[in-house]
Amino acid sequence: MKILKNLVPLLLLVWILILFTPSTRAYEQDQLAECMLSAKENALIKGVSEKSIEKYCDCALNLIFDQKKDIRESGYECANKSFG
Repeated sequence: MKILKNLVPLLLLVWILILFTPSTRAYEQDQLAECMLSAKENALIKGVSEKSIEKYCDCALNLIFDQKKDIRESGYECANKSFG
């Protein structure tokens, strides 16, 4: 019973750490910046808000690096979500 009493605070601490740990991404922040710069140079999306471009790049990079999906398919999927 004494072991169980000692484990409760430890389990609570582990649970709190898991709860408040930010999610990690496989891509680097500089890749997001590069994607946004590249997207802004595209004449087809002139006038699109920076937030939409960031949403598109985040989506595409997540699919490509985190989920290992095809680059072209990821671009189309995220363009539809972000700009469509």
